[in-house]
Amino acid sequence: MTYTERRVRTVRAPAGVLWSVVHDLGGESGYHSFDALWRVRARLDRALGGPGMRGRPEQLSDGAALDFWRVESVDPPHRLLLRAEMRMPGTAHLELRVEPLGDTESTLEQRTWFEPAGVVGHAFWWAELPGHKVVFSRLVDGIARAAETGSST
Repeated sequence: MTYTERRVRTVRAPAGVLWSVVHDLGGESGYHSFDALWRVRARLDRALGGPGMRGRPEQLSDGAALDFWRVESVDPPHRLLLRAEMRMPGTAHLELRVEPLGDTESTLEQRTWFEPAGVVGHAFWWAELPGHKVVFSRLVDGIARAAETGSST
């Protein structure tokens, strides 16, 4: 069984501007919401033997490390697919898609999915779900706000 969540938001910014915000996620730019929480999660992950916050490469490419994510696929200026390398009982992905809606608007689609490993993985999903709903909803809002105001940080 795979658990999934999907969020779609119309953004009052051209697709190129929105893509630049998506591309600049992580590292010093952060995640546009709950940055302190992301860093705490990364420190906990490092303490448990995971990668923690590794920073980001200048340019994203397939296979690159981005903080505690691995870039599975990047298709500029439309799609970024990340796989979490944090320690957890299962495999988690974050996908961000950008589509133009004319010259001044675009669509941001976020999809997350988690493939649990055993009973502990299922329990992990349900325990984390309330927090993840807030964090990932705010991530979409923060990306949209940064694109609409023209800032990637």
